Amino acid sequence: MDPEATAIVAALRSLQDDTGQPLARRAALMRLADALEFLAATLALPPQEGPGAHPAQAAQRECSRAWQALQGTLAPPLPSPLQQHVAAWLAAAAPAAAVLAGHGRGAVPTKRSAPRSAPPPVTAAPPKTAYAAPAPAFELPEAAADLAAPPPAPPETTVPMDDARFGASAPAVVPPGREFVAEFVAYPAGAQEQARALLSRPHATLEVGAATPLQRGTRLDVEVRGSAFVPADGESARQSFVWQGTPVKLAWALQAAAGSSGESLLRLDVAIDGIVVARVRLPIEVAAAAPAAAPPVRAEEAVIARRAFASYASADRLRVLDRVASIRLAAGIRVFLDCHDLHPGKAWQPQLEREIDASELFLLFWSAAAAQSGWVRWEYERAIERLGEQCLQIHPLDNGMAPPRALAHLHMADAYMGLRREEQLRAAAAQN
Repeated sequence: MDPEATAIVAALRSLQDDTGQPLARRAALMRLADALEFLAATLALPPQEGPGAHPAQAAQRECSRAWQALQGTLAPPLPSPLQQHVAAWLAAAAPAAAVLAGHGRGAVPTKRSAPRSAPPPVTAAPPKTAYAAPAPAFELPEAAADLAAPPPAPPETTVPMDDARFGASAPAVVPPGREFVAEFVAYPAGAQEQARALLSRPHATLEVGAATPLQRGTRLDVEVRGSAFVPADGESARQSFVWQGTPVKLAWALQAAAGSSGESLLRLDVAIDGIVVARVRLPIEVAAAAPAAAPPVRAEEAVIARRAFASYASADRLRVLDRVASIRLAAGIRVFLDCHDLHPGKAWQPQLEREIDASELFLLFWSAAAAQSGWVRWEYERAIERLGEQCLQIHPLDNGMAPPRALAHLHMADAYMGLRREEQLRAAAAQN
């Protein structure tokens, strides 16, 4: 990405990460930064040499939509120097994208096929402007002054973020076929005793199983599962709540499967918009003779991912951006969204290797297009090798898609697709 685009995107990301701003404004800033990053990558591609649209055209249209969406969030939408430079960069990028597509002045004549010794890609980047710097920080003094004194946001639109903790409790020993209660609690840091008071006896000991920064108003879905445990009486394995910065308890009536024995894990997965952001694991012994006063089970501590890698086909990019928006804003998780399908040869591969190896969570967005992508296959195979299967999550974008053979045994988040659809319909109905 050219230095100008890098500087602009870094400035937008800095504003996006300010949790004191209204959530709608942060989302609009994130969308524009994503779109600019994508457009800058497509402008480094060779000109169009065959039928079909050049990727820069779709990227340029998304930039325009993101720019217009930002204008309606607050006035002024950006510090004035940054506002001017973004507008100038976008104005220069539009004709550059048209040239690459063969629709503008100076377009390269279309060829049937490109020779193997084709010249390096034409970088159709906008002209340099005064603010650009090699460093990825926006360094104009005027911009710094504007950032230091942003227009005050209405109090009711400023959403706090809490250091949220998740824990669980269940009996340490359960007889086969017997019902028992498993409980889950979410609470802010410092409120452990309040959370403990919510738990039932005789297993009211609470151990922190996970922690993550969380924005108030975020909806979380908690799903309980385990090879030796099933919900009792048709009870749903998934429950939901909205985080408001105060302790919350959920409870499930479960049953240990008849004929099971030995230690088994009860898994509680905490998800935002279908993406698991926290896991709590309870080792429970299934034994025929449970002691009269079984000690409370202790939850295993889990490190919450702060860096994630999203693997997807370029055709699914906008759908993937929508899927990861919530965890990026509500939980502050850094998600690497690559544009590798737009880069020639293997020049992009070393950076992909570094990003995958440094990630704590690998999100595979599976679709018909992803199944045909050799790059996507290379990414998940490297993730299995370097991160281990415990760090992988498969998120189908299309119903009925079978997972990759190498990952067929992993849990897929199919059920969340219907949940997302219901939420989208509910939100659309509320706006009408």
